[in-house]
Amino acid sequence: MKPIRLGMIGLGFIPTSAHLPGLAPLIENGAVVLQAFCDSNEETLQEQAAAYKPKAVYNNHHELFEREQLDAIYLCIPPTLHTDEMLIAADKGIAVFVEKPQSMDLAQAMRFNDAVQKAGIVTQVGFVHRYEPAVEPLRQLLAQRRPRHALLQALYGGKPLRYWTSRYELCGGSFVENTIHRVDLLRYFLGDIAAVSAFYVDSTPEERIEPMNLPHVYNVNYRLASGLTANACTSRVLTNAGNSRREFMVVSDDSLIEWYPDRIVENDEVVWKTEIEESPFATQARAFIAAVQAGDPGMPLSPCANGINTLAAVLGANASAERGGELIHLEQMVETGS
Repeated sequence: MKPIRLGMIGLGFIPTSAHLPGLAPLIENGAVVLQAFCDSNEETLQEQAAAYKPKAVYNNHHELFEREQLDAIYLCIPPTLHTDEMLIAADKGIAVFVEKPQSMDLAQAMRFNDAVQKAGIVTQVGFVHRYEPAVEPLRQLLAQRRPRHALLQALYGGKPLRYWTSRYELCGGSFVENTIHRVDLLRYFLGDIAAVSAFYVDSTPEERIEPMNLPHVYNVNYRLASGLTANACTSRVLTNAGNSRREFMVVSDDSLIEWYPDRIVENDEVVWKTEIEESPFATQARAFIAAVQAGDPGMPLSPCANGINTLAAVLGANASAERGGELIHLEQMVETGS
């Protein structure tokens, strides 16, 4: 089997700390060839090129697409910086892996999705938690239960790492940039989300650590298409506490289930557990490349079309909070693109 000729646009924190290490085994065994890197930051581009030795490097993605023959592309750029990368890839029949959130503009994400669906290419949105080992066991367990409600908590600690993820206007806040993973898991476990209402606690200028201008707290209520409800709470006030906490719970009849990447606890008893042998980014990369090799758009767990409801759910939370907790219907959001 010929190796997959892979390009990567965007070489920031996540691609260099997670995606490229996750792809490393596939590069080493010859399944993947790093054909080209592209980044607007010359220093970053040269540093990562020296480490991973792609065949070519570019500062401009148009030049990359014009000159290179690619089978697949990783798009790892901030969500507000997407322009025509996915449209070009779709037109050329190049499989696309795109980091979440795939856009901050739902209408733009829909245009991307329309293009890739028309092209019939393999796509994957980077919802990496779907590839955690305890995910499928929980789906099997929930099929034997009667879920009523879910609780998601992400209580973050620490100081800002990157400029764009510290700015509400650039990343959509912590709920869009980070908690989107848990919202996507909610969908993967319990089905699509129909409506959202949210209230945020804003930070004041004197409370902020530069360059962060994010809300302190995001409190979000969801109604799923099935009629189930869920609460998701994210906070950013443990800046100097040195700890954080993330919880995912599903409440069913006579059953309180806690989900973790490596184990499942039901009614305080561990009912499933494993040792994590590889990064979920490596599992995700292997699944994406296998789908590209097979030419099968149905193989990835989170193709672009499937990711639209997750994106609408987090952007809808922001829209609701900005409108004083107004109930937002996601089907209407998707129909109008806003």
